[in-house]
Amino acid sequence: MKNAKNLVLFTLFALNLVDQPAPLVEIEQGKLSGKVSDDGSYFEYVGIPYASTNHSTRFQAPNPAPSWEGVFKATDHIYMCPQNSKTGTVGREDCLTINVYVPTMTTGPLPVMVYIHGGAFALGSGGKFVYGPDFLVKHGVIIVTFNYRLGALGFMCLGIKEAPGNAGLKDQLAALRWVKKNIAAFGGDPDNITAFGESAGATSLSLLVASDAANGLFKRAIIQSGSSIANWAINRKPVWVYSLIAKQLGYDTEDPHELYKIFKDLPVKDFLRTRPRKPLDKFFDTQLLHLPCVEKSFPGIEPIITDLPYNIFQRKKLNISLMYGSNSKEGLYLISEETPQTVDERNGRYLFASDLQFKDENTAEIVAKEVKEFYFGKDIIDMTKILNMSEMYTHLYFEMPVLIESETLIKNTDKPIYNYYFDYAGSRNALKYISGHRNKDGACHADDLFYLFKPDFMRFWITKEDRRIIDSMTEMWTNFAKYGNPTPQTSNLPHWAPSTAQQLKLLHIGTEIKMGPIPNPLAYEMWKRVFTTYRRLTT
Repeated sequence: MKNAKNLVLFTLFALNLVDQPAPLVEIEQGKLSGKVSDDGSYFEYVGIPYASTNHSTRFQAPNPAPSWEGVFKATDHIYMCPQNSKTGTVGREDCLTINVYVPTMTTGPLPVMVYIHGGAFALGSGGKFVYGPDFLVKHGVIIVTFNYRLGALGFMCLGIKEAPGNAGLKDQLAALRWVKKNIAAFGGDPDNITAFGESAGATSLSLLVASDAANGLFKRAIIQSGSSIANWAINRKPVWVYSLIAKQLGYDTEDPHELYKIFKDLPVKDFLRTRPRKPLDKFFDTQLLHLPCVEKSFPGIEPIITDLPYNIFQRKKLNISLMYGSNSKEGLYLISEETPQTVDERNGRYLFASDLQFKDENTAEIVAKEVKEFYFGKDIIDMTKILNMSEMYTHLYFEMPVLIESETLIKNTDKPIYNYYFDYAGSRNALKYISGHRNKDGACHADDLFYLFKPDFMRFWITKEDRRIIDSMTEMWTNFAKYGNPTPQTSNLPHWAPSTAQQLKLLHIGTEIKMGPIPNPLAYEMWKRVFTTYRRLTT
């Protein structure tokens, strides 16, 4: 009878109908059980609370992680933080969970890579639906993903101690501290942690690089298609933004204490249904509502940043290695939301945002004319110029901030900074397909992710060429995490040289992988000159 039972269990394991248990892990919070991945290549421990949040910590740093008796089953559904979706509102407020994926056939201590997801600070989670670790863990690294608070719950900034701002970034800080403290129990090396992120996750990571609060929490950082000096990275008028949200709820005030009273007990679904459009000004600022902010200092409250990131980078001496990059056609995703009306709104306004300032209107008009003619010539901006607008979005929002941030930091570090340019167009360029521009050359915003991660939503066959890019990118990313060098002497890949204070050097990742120059030098020189001359250095 016993042999028959074992045979049934073995058959169920083979058919993958019963989760195979992973080794028990004990951390300060308690014991954890996990499971073996479907293909047996890694252990997964998911949905572990790394901090806690509730009604009392709305808009503030999270509370410490909870403890438990017995064994915590780290195999359950990964909760999302509250957000809108096509099927309505999803997620729950107590959502601060972390996921750890450990390769099965290696011994520690292993290098660790902690990923911060993107989603415009309003969407996404760290789950395997998008961020399956399969491609990366095969290189012998531990992959960690997590949730952080989004939208108003994560980024309301009222400049008062009850809502000082950047709660979502403080969640990220808590997650990194949890990893530093606990990863050794999973076989990881707490002294060899690499943080990486894309889009809003990359911008978050750039802010953490700037922040003294994150010192010592990671040895290296990979910043993909994001920058804290981009014009969409910082909310410069946060109280005004939240007054617009309050107005949609029937309140008319810009007093931060009154706004806090309105929002502190507001049901989450009411936050999510308010989507005011910011009134257009001469400057064309982002319509994103919930963004990081420069914080005021309060006794007993740890800030992320209290100055603009660019100012911090000008004076901060870095002691970590960095990798920066962007995609060749980032803007294709953004133009998918444009309409004839929104495109026409560009006419008669500046094509840049209020992170620039000018001594007078005449100077601003001269610069605005130069930028407009660079991308659109003397023509009216309309839907026939939509690809020109995509190019401008690519440069202004992603490519140039990444390059300028790299240049700024190189001056104050003796650690290597690597730069890349992702231009590959394959069958996994999911965002380009979604944007409706699948036949265009190059890579859309976020297309690089699916050559690093194996998402649950993308289980289809991988072409031979896609496999080559997946293997090359995951080898370089994990080599950087292991050694601080994406192509050490043992690698058969083309040598990736770091940038220097004299010259930015980029690895071009396309059908061919090779070193190359700055891809759009005329645009780079224009934007560098504009931002060097007119960058706003105060909030």
